[in-house]
Amino acid sequence: WTELDIWQYIHLEGIEIVPLYFSAPRPTVKRDGLILMVDDDRFPLRPGETPEMRSVRFRTLGCYPLTGAVESEAKTLPEVIQEMLLTTTSERQGRAIDHDQAA
Repeated sequence: WTELDIWQYIHLEGIEIVPLYFSAPRPTVKRDGLILMVDDDRFPLRPGETPEMRSVRFRTLGCYPLTGAVESEAKTLPEVIQEMLLTTTSERQGRAIDHDQAA
C-alpha cells in the first residue's frame, strides 16, 4: 500500500484520524533539515533557536521529537489526498531516526 492508498481508504471508510495529520498553525523550529514542533518543555531549544508559527501537518507520527512536520495547507481529508497526488517525497522524509548519521 502506498501512502495515497492509505489516505483514500481512510476517506472511503470514514475513519477518524488525529488532528496532527491536518494542517494547522503550530510553533516550530527548523533543525537538521526537519521542521520540529515545539509544543512543551520537553523540547529544549538550542542557542539561537526561536519557535516560529508555520502551517504544518504530520505525514507520519512516531517517537517524540523524532518526527518532523511538513509545511502544508491541507486541513481536510480531500485536501490531504490532493496533496498526496502532487507530492514527490516520501512520508519517511520527516523521520529523524531514518537518517543515518554515519553515512
